[in-house]
Amino acid sequence: MLLAGLTEEPGWIRSSFNLTYRVPWEKLIQGVRGVYPYIEDAEVQVDGEPLHFSAPEDLLAIPEASSVMIRGMSPILKAPIMLTFYNQRPFINVAIGRVNEEFQTTDYEKFNKSMCQFMDSIEIMMHVPPATLPKG
Repeated sequence: MLLAGLTEEPGWIRSSFNLTYRVPWEKLIQGVRGVYPYIEDAEVQVDGEPLHFSAPEDLLAIPEASSVMIRGMSPILKAPIMLTFYNQRPFINVAIGRVNEEFQTTDYEKFNKSMCQFMDSIEIMMHVPPATLPKG
């Protein structure tokens, strides 16, 4: 993915990442399902409404909508994170808490180095067979 831009706000860094390839809804929710095990206390919303589900695999059956968002604490990044995937849009919006030194003061290059591998991993999960996604 390509970091398209970022803005700093009190408590948060907001950014947009462009997808390498446009993907259909099924691939977007596959990305949500893929990142789910890597977000503690994850909450998923579809078009702003909380989604209640029994197992992570249920995420693969989310009916098509305008957007799906997953948020919670990322133990990898050691910060709260919110990822919003948009149907028929070639980007993902990300908000990450400015709670540790890595995200307190940042610039484009530093932020890209921090987030790029994480976001690339999500994009890769959109293109692998669902059976190979991490268990969660």
